[in-house]
Amino acid sequence: MKSKFFVACTLAMALLALTGCSNSKPEHSQASTKPDSDIPSDGSSSEAVTVSPLPTSIDLDHLDDCTVAVSFNKGDAFVDDTGTMQLRVKVYTYDLYDMVDISALKVGDQITICQQEVEVTSLEHNENGAVIINGGLEYGGYELVSNDETVFYANGFDDLKQYYELGEVTIPVSADFEFEDSSDLERGPCTYYPGDFLTENTEIEYHFIPNNTTITIQDGYVVGMQRIYNP
Repeated sequence: MKSKFFVACTLAMALLALTGCSNSKPEHSQASTKPDSDIPSDGSSSEAVTVSPLPTSIDLDHLDDCTVAVSFNKGDAFVDDTGTMQLRVKVYTYDLYDMVDISALKVGDQITICQQEVEVTSLEHNENGAVIINGGLEYGGYELVSNDETVFYANGFDDLKQYYELGEVTIPVSADFEFEDSSDLERGPCTYYPGDFLTENTEIEYHFIPNNTTITIQDGYVVGMQRIYNP
């Protein structure tokens, strides 16, 4: 009787030992070989992000003390019913991007350029430090450049900044207004005054675009205008 009981106990202990090994070994193997698809091998996140430009400081409802890029046409300078000269302009800005955001930009991300969402399908860095997105300007893409190595902006053909319109406003013109025109290299700088915009017989050429024209506003009045040479 004792021998039968001893044999039964021995068999039970052997079965328990085998069961324990079969349960523990697969668990250990599964934990060590299961790939983690959410974490790349370099430890960085591959999740796509959207890069946005830095906030603009231009507020069309509060153009009190600032300098802004503008465009306007002949007839947009006029005298209102109160006898005050007014200037109707379209106000523009261009996007600025933090250098850190641009250095982290990768294929698959999105970037907001001129208020448009652009998916990055290709990305290159040329020898001048420019960031070429989606093949560059020649292929309908974009080129980001930096002048001071802290911010980037979208560069257009002929190295012109890619301005976009914020809106149209009409601003009173100060009696002390002066227009400094340096757009004609052969003629040299010229200075004009408010009345020159209200008469027909002036030498002012009406080619005022955001890449060459800015106005300076103080206390809500246009006190100055600057136009530079633009090829």
